[in-house]
Amino acid sequence: MLHHNDPNHDIQRRITGQIGALAEALPHCALTQIVQGVDDIRCLARDHGFAAVETLASRLESAVAAGGYRAAILTYLDAMSDAASVPRGPMAPAAQEAWLASVAMRLGH
Repeated sequence: MLHHNDPNHDIQRRITGQIGALAEALPHCALTQIVQGVDDIRCLARDHGFAAVETLASRLESAVAAGGYRAAILTYLDAMSDAASVPRGPMAPAAQEAWLASVAMRLGH
């Protein structure tokens, strides 16, 4: 059960808040701002054990660096928002692959 002062819930809200803010700002952001925003989310997720979010953010950083299209960025951000609700802690390689496959399916690859 989650309580108002549950630190995990607070971090989850911070992560999803940063994801939402980046998604809203995306049309007006320079590439460097997008990269910094994703890196901030990745670091926050890593520091607090949200492995699924960290994995997706890391892959998004690679996609942006490779010239990722904004539609792909939004797809990753949506998946990261979903992943924020996954229990914290280490993630099995198969679970990692499943999250990345979910993005590929959303993108139609």
